[in-house]
This record gives sequence, C-alpha cells and structure tokens, in this order.
Amino acid sequence: MFNVLPYDFRYRPGRFVLLTGGLLCVVLFGRCDSGTAPSIYDPDRLSLPDPVIEGVMPEGSALAGVDVVTITGTNFSAQPSDNLVYFGDARGDVVEASPSQIQVTAPNDPQAELDLRIAVIGAENFSNTVRYGLDPPFVDFGDVRDFEDISGITTDPSGNLYASLTSFGAAVGIIRITPEGERSEFVSSPFPWADIEFGPDNSLFGVRSVRAVFSSSGEGSNFQVFAVIPNTTVRLTTMTIDANGRIWAAGDNTEIYSIDSDKTVNAYAFEADIQDIALFQSYLYVAGVQDEASKVWRFSIGPNGDLGAAEEWVDFTSLNGSNAYALAFSQSGHLYVGTDDTEPILVIDPDGASEVLYSGVFTQPVRAFAWGLEGLLYATTNSIDSDPAGIIRIVSRRLGYGKLGF
Repeated sequence: MFNVLPYDFRYRPGRFVLLTGGLLCVVLFGRCDSGTAPSIYDPDRLSLPDPVIEGVMPEGSALAGVDVVTITGTNFSAQPSDNLVYFGDARGDVVEASPSQIQVTAPNDPQAELDLRIAVIGAENFSNTVRYGLDPPFVDFGDVRDFEDISGITTDPSGNLYASLTSFGAAVGIIRITPEGERSEFVSSPFPWADIEFGPDNSLFGVRSVRAVFSSSGEGSNFQVFAVIPNTTVRLTTMTIDANGRIWAAGDNTEIYSIDSDKTVNAYAFEADIQDIALFQSYLYVAGVQDEASKVWRFSIGPNGDLGAAEEWVDFTSLNGSNAYALAFSQSGHLYVGTDDTEPILVIDPDGASEVLYSGVFTQPVRAFAWGLEGLLYATTNSIDSDPAGIIRIVSRRLGYGKLGF
C-alpha cells in the first residue's frame, strides 16, 4: 500500500516567486484588457493639399547633374526642404521654393525618360506625374578599350573625329571615328602622334616629339616630312594652324615656331614646357610650365604673322594647384582648359573670370580637346582609379571657334 503524503505548503523561495509573478501577470494583463488604449491618430487633423505640377522648364529634358529645373504649379511649400522632387527614383536638390514654383538641380542620373513627381511634407499624396528626360552631360566615345591609348585628336568639317591610336603599347596610326561612333583606319603609322590638325587644303599635319612637322595628303597616304626646325634639340609636341595656313608649333623648348606655307621657319623666344597652343582672333594662347608654375599666356599676332610679347593670362598653380594641358576656344571667346585637377575642366570667360565646367560631373584629367559639330567638345582623358583612359564627348552648349567653321 502506498502512503499519501500531504502537500507541503511551507515557504519555499522558488514557489513564492512563481506564485507572486503569476498574480502580477494576472493583474497587469487584466488591466490591459480593461479598455481601448488611446491612439496617436488624430482624426481631426487636416492634411495639406496635394501638390500639382503645371509646367517644367527646360521643356522635355535637362542635363543630368547640371541644370536647374524650374517647376511651376500649386500647393508647393515655401520651405525648400519640405518639397521632395523625384526624377524617377533619384531625388533632386531643391535650391529655391515658393507655393507656386520650385527650382531644383537635376540629379546626376541620366535617363531618356522617367517620372517626375513631387511630394510635399504634410500632404497625403504625390503630385501628378510628368514624363521627363535627363540627358548625359558627356558620354564615352569611340569604344576605346583598356589596351588602347589615344594621343593627338582633331576633327573635320563633317564632325568626324581623328585620333592617334596605340594598341598594346604599339602605334597603330590615325583612326577616323564618325559622329555615330564607327571606327575605321585613316592613315597607318608606326609612330604615336602627339598632335594632329587639318590644314586649309584638307591635308593632315602632325607632330610626334621630333623637330619636324609632317603631313599626309589624305586617307591612306603616309605622313611625309613637311618642314624641319634647324635646332636639333627641338621637340615639337603641340601644333595648330591659322586661317592663312600658317602652322604654329611648340613643345618643351626655348622657342615657339611658326611655319609659313612656303615652309619658311620663324622662331620666337619663349622658354617653357608647352603642353598645348590655341588660336583666338589675333592671339596665340599657350599652356605650359615655367619655373615650376603652370600658366596660360597669350601673344598678339601682328599683320605679318609676327608674335608679340608674352602676356600672362592665368596662373593655374596659384589658382588651384593644377597643371593645364589642353586648350579650346568657343566662338564667344570662352577658353576651355583641361587640367589634372579633381574638377578637371575650367572655363575662362573673355574678362578672365573662371568657373568649373559642370562641377561634380567630370573626374578624369583631360589631356586634349577637339571641337565637333553643334557645340560638342571631344576630350581625351587619363586613367584614374577604376576609370580607364579614353575619349569623352561633352555637351558644351557653345559653338567651337576655328577656321573650319564649326
């Protein structure tokens, strides 16, 4: 027979905690079930009216990361930060706002077509949607591969780009790239060409770090010596041609040279490591290094083609610590300067004031320029980080200056 033992209700710490905890839970949960808790929702709160887009300027599209887009409509906030403007999934930076107008910098997210809409903090719904486009301020051009490099470039009146191409470290020659990006061989050459340019008779001239200027009569025609500088120490790395067919050439030398159409060579004393030269009206502009300072100078050109004294135009070492490598003028007299700065392209207006071209958009150092049609500006770039060297085509919104009538 089994003995039935009575339950021992004497105090035991564990049992006491269990019992008191259970009673506490009953009390607490019992109270939670006793009624409806207060809600943070305010049924009497009124939302702001939904924003409405009535117009967008520029119409249709804007340059991504560059343009300030003006949106007109109703029910916007006068506080810029309360207006959230979306171009697709990317948000623009609102710089100015009123109840009827918003100015917003387009995000750097190029797309041919996207939904533009606005949310206003305090309004329940988005605005109506407007189809809009963000155009790229520049594109990679010419399908330049990782194993290729580009040196001198120029263009013709049809907008074709010509480039000195090196592949796997070996010179290929001059290639022609159509505005649509199609490549073909123009002139075969075992040498890389530092600079090239077409003359008035459509001959292609070039320099390649020796003391001579060479010319090719056209497609498939090899380069031949056109003129030789008497000084055997001279190395020519940059050139340009004026409307009279006079060639201007320079490099890391003690002189700047002009070569007449009859091949007469004229020398003008100026010691500097010259990177590029450009013509505008009756002036020759020169970018180079002198006494460890990178500067741009200009020289007046007399009626007979004589070069005047040097006039310092911009000191880039003092301005931003960069080196100037490339020059190109617009018809309006704006000088585009390619540099090795983190904001590599500066535009200098006719009064000498400078501004960065499309701040935050370009990152790679620029080595050379060539104008295309309708304000397109081609540039060769150096590699940086994960971005290889190549060619870019820039929407400049200015027409290029030059004898070919671009």
